[in-house]
Order: sequence, then C-alpha cells, then structure tokens
Amino acid sequence: MRLHPALLSLAAALAVCLSPTIASSQSWLDVAREAAKAIDKKSQSAPAGQQPSGTGGSATAKPATEGQSQAASGGDVGGQPNLTAVKSDFLPGEKTIFYDDFTDMAGDEPPPHWKVRGGMAELRTGGSIRQLTLTNGAIVLSPNLRSLPQNFTMEVDLTLANLSYNGGRVSWLFLAQDETQVLELRLFAQDTSEGGHVVTELVLSDPRSDAEVLGSAKPALDWHKPIQQALWLQDGRIRLYTNGVRLIDVNQVEVDMSRIRSIEFQQDMNNSPEAIVGLRRVRFAESTPDFSKVIASSGRYVTHGILFDTGSDRIRPESAAVIRSIARGLETSPALRLLIEGHTDSIGDAAQNLDLSKRRAEAVRSVLVAQFNVDASRLTTAGLGATKPVDSNDTPQGRAQNRRVELVKQ
Repeated sequence: MRLHPALLSLAAALAVCLSPTIASSQSWLDVAREAAKAIDKKSQSAPAGQQPSGTGGSATAKPATEGQSQAASGGDVGGQPNLTAVKSDFLPGEKTIFYDDFTDMAGDEPPPHWKVRGGMAELRTGGSIRQLTLTNGAIVLSPNLRSLPQNFTMEVDLTLANLSYNGGRVSWLFLAQDETQVLELRLFAQDTSEGGHVVTELVLSDPRSDAEVLGSAKPALDWHKPIQQALWLQDGRIRLYTNGVRLIDVNQVEVDMSRIRSIEFQQDMNNSPEAIVGLRRVRFAESTPDFSKVIASSGRYVTHGILFDTGSDRIRPESAAVIRSIARGLETSPALRLLIEGHTDSIGDAAQNLDLSKRRAEAVRSVLVAQFNVDASRLTTAGLGATKPVDSNDTPQGRAQNRRVELVKQ
C-alpha cells in the first residue's frame, strides 16, 4: 500500500464504523452472489475464446460485456426507454485512451493489457458473463496506461461477492512518477447477517498538505446487476457516479493530472478470504467536448456514449445524457440539420452489422423526434456497418473506437 498514515487510520475507522444496513430490502452480497453463480470461486475457467452473449451490450458490438443500466427509464415510449425520465447527467469521454472488456484474453493466460502483482487474475465466463476475476486477498492490477489528460472520464463495471463481516476494499490509485498518490477512488464493502453495506470515497492527496477526503457516500444499489462506477474530471470539477446516480460533486479541485505516471486497481480482501472481485469493463477517455461547439466548428460530432442492448436497436438508458445534449443543440440552432450515422466493429456477419447499424441510427432519430420533440424533417439516417473503421478491429480498444454514432451537419 502507498497510503499516508492518516489515510490508513481513516480506512480502519470507516471499516469498523460501517452501519449494518442499507436502504434496501435485500442483502447486497446475497443478490450479488445470485448474479454471479456462474463465476463464483467454485466455477472453472472457460475454454479460451468462449464468448458470452445476452446481458449488457456495447454501442454496436455483439459481445455482451457491459452491465445493464440501473437508471430508471420511466417506461417505454415507442419501444424505446423513456430517456427524458433518466436523471443521470454523466457524459462519457469521446476519445478512448484505454479500453478492455477481456474479449481478447484466453482463459489460461494473464490479461494482456494489464500488469498483475501480488496474486492471480483469471478469466471466468458463464452464460453471458466474461470477467477478469480476482480471488486472492491482496492483488494490484495496472492497466497499460501511463498518462491521462487533464479532463477525463473513467468507467468501470465490477462485481463483489463472498465478503465476510470484516469486509474489504477496492481502490483506484492515480500515482505520480515517485509513486506518491495524487487521487484515489475507494469503495469499502462488508456483509453481515442483517444485510450488505458499501461506502465509496474520493480522496485527493495534495503534496502541499495532508490528504483531503473530497467526498463520501453510502449508495443504495440494485445488487442484481454489476456495479457501474464513473468518474468525471472536468476543469477542476470532479463528479462520481454509481449506477448512473451522482454521489459526489466537488469543484475548485487543484489536481495536476500531468503528474500521473501509473494507475493501479488494488484489491485488499485479506479480511474476507473467500471474497471474489470481478472486472467486466474498464474505459478511460478524454472528456466530451460540447456538442454545439463541435458541430459548429467541424461539422461532425462523434459519440461513443449512445449504447444499445446486444444485437438490438434498443437504446440503453445511460445514453440519455448524450442524446439530451444533442437535442439541446438542435433546439438552440433551429437551422441545424443532421445526418445520423451508425457504425459497428467487424465482429460478426457484415450484412447483419450493416442492417443493425441502420436500425440503430434510425432508433436515435426516432427518440429525438418522439421524446425530445425534434422536427423529423431535420434528421436523416445512414447505417455504414464496419465499412468506415477509425481503428484496428484486432483489440478491444480498437473495436470500442469503431463502435460509434456520428452526427454530420447537412
């Protein structure tokens, strides 16, 4: 561990003082166990290359590696979730700088895009799940990412199971060249006979002073699904979301991300020897530019933040903030007309990808018209499948870049 002594004291105090209940009628870990039966400690690693299908989905890919949104969608409107009812305002960054969904990892090999220390990280699959699973007490994973822009977003889908009353902690550490800690996102969790419990914190380590706890929250979560964490740093403002709900929002934070030279995901589960921690998707990206400014200056806006169910044109609720920003830009520029393009990676049948990209572009148009009152005559659509890649389709990160929606000024 590379924590200031004051942080160690704080962590110990919080672990002892955690309340035994949450605002839920069900134990978090009981439900997490149900959702992860196929990947508990007794499950076996699947054969190399086994692919899941079913839950989750990416913007245009078929592998199901992302958990479903837990934001309330307020019912369907014309076959699509009611995005106007979704409260989350998280905008994922657009320029991907690291992405892994473990789709190029073999079952008996270490993760190719991560450095592993202190234990073993193995691929486990079951049903629709593909997960990098950590079962030892204390493990450190480092993504192959050496720097971050000043403004960035981080998105993580993770699972926890088999925690004891003593609980444990998982943390994201952002470290400088001398390995001093600049920023930490930590999550404490424990299980009792009376219910599960979780506390999440955001800690800033200022070299001029002691560490500052920027915020702490105790979220009520739907434990039937993976935990979705999102961190957004933009112009000195830091927002932390869990399952689409904004938990922490602080501003005037003086943090110099140019100091970052490494990032670590630390699992400290020594107090819960049967614990399982799983990562299903990790994405770092440069923060999203304003839609109106980009479309006015370049005439083309590229978004990786409009997501769909796997193999479907059904838009996922966490896409609401991006679509809302597009609708707002159309409202403020009455003369603006757009071509909506759907793009996929090259996984699967080319003809099916082409058809799917067409239907997804039309789904975006229909939501803008039916739910955000945009004049239909201002929007046209095109599906281009995998014919216009912007990156290689040989890696998870390249495929993530290719799965996108583009809006072109007409």
